[in-house]
Amino acid sequence: MTANLSGPTDVDSSRDRRVRARIVIVTALLVLVILAILVLSLLQRRQEILSAAERTAQNLAQVIEEQTKGSVAAVEVALTATATTMRLLPAKGEKRKAIIHDLLVENVRKLPFLRAIWILDARGDMIHDSESLPGRYNLSDREYFRVHRDDPAHGLYVERPIRSRLGVWFIGISRRIDKPDGTFAGVIVAALEPKYLQRFYESIDVGKEGAVALMQPDGTLMVRAPAREDKIGEKLDPVAAYVGKVPHAASGSGRTVSAIDGVARIYTYRHVAGKPLVVLVGLGETESLAGWRAVARAQVLASLAFVLMISWLSYLVLRELHSRSALSRALALDIAARKQTEALLEGQRRALELVAVGAPLPQMLDMLVRIVEEQAPKMLGSILLLEADGVHLRHGAAPSLPEGFTRAIDGEAIGENAGSCGTAAFRREPVVVEDIATDPLWRDYRELAAAHDLRACWSTPIFDAQRRLLGTFALYFRTPCRPSERHRTLIAMATYIAAIAITKSLEEAKLRNLLLRLRDQSRRLLEVEETERRSINRELHDRIGQNLSILNLNLNLIRSGLSTNPPTAQGGRIAEAQRLLESTIMQVRNVMADLHPPALEDFGLFAALCAHAESFGARVGMPIVVHGKEFVPRLSPAVEISLFRIAQEALANAAKHAHAKRIEVTLANAPERVTLTIADDGTGFDAARLGMASWGITIMRERAEAARAALSIESAPGRGTRVVVEATRETA
Repeated sequence: MTANLSGPTDVDSSRDRRVRARIVIVTALLVLVILAILVLSLLQRRQEILSAAERTAQNLAQVIEEQTKGSVAAVEVALTATATTMRLLPAKGEKRKAIIHDLLVENVRKLPFLRAIWILDARGDMIHDSESLPGRYNLSDREYFRVHRDDPAHGLYVERPIRSRLGVWFIGISRRIDKPDGTFAGVIVAALEPKYLQRFYESIDVGKEGAVALMQPDGTLMVRAPAREDKIGEKLDPVAAYVGKVPHAASGSGRTVSAIDGVARIYTYRHVAGKPLVVLVGLGETESLAGWRAVARAQVLASLAFVLMISWLSYLVLRELHSRSALSRALALDIAARKQTEALLEGQRRALELVAVGAPLPQMLDMLVRIVEEQAPKMLGSILLLEADGVHLRHGAAPSLPEGFTRAIDGEAIGENAGSCGTAAFRREPVVVEDIATDPLWRDYRELAAAHDLRACWSTPIFDAQRRLLGTFALYFRTPCRPSERHRTLIAMATYIAAIAITKSLEEAKLRNLLLRLRDQSRRLLEVEETERRSINRELHDRIGQNLSILNLNLNLIRSGLSTNPPTAQGGRIAEAQRLLESTIMQVRNVMADLHPPALEDFGLFAALCAHAESFGARVGMPIVVHGKEFVPRLSPAVEISLFRIAQEALANAAKHAHAKRIEVTLANAPERVTLTIADDGTGFDAARLGMASWGITIMRERAEAARAALSIESAPGRGTRVVVEATRETA
């Protein structure tokens, strides 16, 4: 039973295997037949196309050969006619020169492909030329001159392209000039304009990969389209495989790869009849076969469709395996990318913390560069800061770059070809240099970079919110490379944070400068105020004070001049007037003392404080005690007057607002600083609300800042107030 059950199965399996084998064999034979027919038909069609392209090139070469022959013949006729005319003219004279010059100019005008015509005498000196060049020229070293001088029988001579002494390329076509006795008289030369022939060649449709050239029989290139001026005069195109046939055959064809641009072409050459010139036409083989390749591709695809159908199942299996492998790789990449992102966010948080706490700019930039370098150990970061002149870049941070390199580029000017950073700042756009050794932007810094083993540099400008340039951020590498999306993300993060840090530093610097300017303006304002006080003091003394004194003296005289027993009413009025006058004089003196105390200039700060405390205490009915002694040497006038005014304001505030019963003023002198202290036992106030204090406190602060002194106020409700002013000896 088992045998019966298993037998048919084995037979079926064997049959299936044979069927599968036959199908495979038939399919394989069918594929081979189809491929064989396909290959033979495609090769035949390819040969037909190449033959047609060769015939096209031959026809073009014939047309160009006729045009070239006509142009050279026209030049030969012009040279021969000019030489004949010269023999008919008088031997010497200005008229001869004028006629010859006009004839040369007329020939150049008639033949647009000529640049100039000139005539050399037997010594090689240029005696006539169509361009009337200044100076004297001797061209006896030219090959055409030596040929005609040494070979009387040599006819028209076509020289290989040469560059004139004025730097212009031309093809010299020349012939000999003989004297009546047949001896050598000189050479007449026409400069054929290569660009004329080149423009004509470029007008011929030879396709994008085609080329047209004019050569000498030895393969020396004279004119070529597309233009390759650097190859003119060299034996390059075509190769010697069939150039050697040129002297022995009027025309020929062949297929080869150009030595100039490496393009495979179908070449045809033709010898210009009677002239040492060869016309070469080349049609691009790849371009000629483009249509054939499209047809071949379609036929090959159609033939392979059957094979692809058989392979479909294997393809599905492979695709499934590939999908699973791709999924595994994607998961691994996703985990790595997440870790990199977390590390980058952590670094960004650390950098922003430094910005927030107001760390110094070099520390912030150094930390930022290190954070970026941590993401890829092979990167070397650098930040350069733009100077205020907008032209030079200064070192900002480069913890891993060689110190010698950072010193060398520190302070370099921005501009085109100023390395990656200088160019990025100049262009205001990112600059990626994948290989410093070959990039022209590093021409002036290539040796410096090579000395420190730096091979690639990508630089990105740093802008603030208003697109003002702040500096550059650069990444250096020790091997040539290009940026990836990951690198671009790092650069964007670094430039963003750097812009925040640099902008914050610049704004803080502006605020500091503004504060200094405000302090300077405040100092100047106080100086103007003191000047005005002195002026008013003098006016009160010189005018009002003297007038009041004279008026008081007159009242005394009037009173003494009256009778011994004046009327009671008149005597009372005179006495009252004198008392009012004396009170006015006293008030004027107090105002003068407040405006500018005379004791301050005459005796010093301590004396002025004592005098003011005495007079002010008498006016307000409050004891004011002054401690200390006069400074030796004295302080500067500006500091003395500032300290005096602060004391004035503090005493006025204590009397008006604090309701103090006692005030002490202390003037202390130490080796390095001087200290003024005003303490009262008044009501005091909340020092925490000092910013909302009176205008008087604001004035005291401004005067302290003007004197570059430190002002501090200590107070609490019910505990009085203590004002302390400290100025260093250097400032004082």
